[in-house]
Amino acid sequence: MVYGEDETQNSAVIMDDTVARRILDTAAAIISREGYENLTIRKVAKESGCSNSAIYQRFGDKNALAGAVAALQANPFLMIMDETYAKEADLFTNLDRISRRLLEKLYSFEMEAVRMQIIYHGKMEIAADPFILRIEEYLKNAVARGEADIANARETAFFLLSSFLGFVQMVRANEGIDLRTANQLLEVQNRSIYNGIGRKAILEEGRDSLWDLLRERGVDVDRALARMKGNKDAYKNFLIEFFDDPDFAALGTAIEEGNAQKAFEYAHGLKGMAANLGLDEVRGRLSVLVEILRPGGLEGARQAYDEMMDVCRIITVLL
Repeated sequence: MVYGEDETQNSAVIMDDTVARRILDTAAAIISREGYENLTIRKVAKESGCSNSAIYQRFGDKNALAGAVAALQANPFLMIMDETYAKEADLFTNLDRISRRLLEKLYSFEMEAVRMQIIYHGKMEIAADPFILRIEEYLKNAVARGEADIANARETAFFLLSSFLGFVQMVRANEGIDLRTANQLLEVQNRSIYNGIGRKAILEEGRDSLWDLLRERGVDVDRALARMKGNKDAYKNFLIEFFDDPDFAALGTAIEEGNAQKAFEYAHGLKGMAANLGLDEVRGRLSVLVEILRPGGLEGARQAYDEMMDVCRIITVLL
């Protein structure tokens, strides 16, 4: 049997073929170590202990072998998408959470393996790419709920995937961009995309736009506006200033450095400001973090911080 690049058809079969899997593992190691250009059938045969004919019989040639390696390595990313997507969540929440988890996984790959993933998707027909088909379904669900204005979901899915892969290539090629910085840049990209395909459509529905959307996301708009005597412009400016507060980044840094006391001070201060602005869900998440940090502990602090930041991102994309 010759294994092609259709991982949905061949991955299970490859896993059951111990010789094929040994060949693939060896090829993947060579690609990561020496680059695709230095992959040869002879080298794979020597390092795997398999004959040239066994490799040709299963994969045809070097290009097909490399494609099979990329297809097999893509499977965990499909699992991440399936595990992370929540049909009841809004479009931005899904795109943001999925792209962040995919980015984290891609930061664990060698650069050459990342490049192979990009080549793999570039060679695949749009209608056959399982990543594009999944994103297409996400978009269709969003359109059905009135969250997005999209004429062609498949073409938009292609745009989203290619934008993400291009972004990954840029940040991974720059050795000065670590995962935290990459996530900050990804937030900018995700927000820009959502403003184009999601937020505009929602704001044109004729509702009281921003304020209804904030209420839907757990913000006590009415209580906060009452404090500001109904001044919506002032309230919006206070929200923008709050989410731009450098204490959010400083809180994350303190947690990473193991400084529970400093982290507690940042979290406690932000919690008070969130309460004043009617940001009930943000305040609730910060309350959980404060109680973790209060006795000087850090166990669970990183997860609580990340969950709090997820809630912040969902709101800030609307501002």
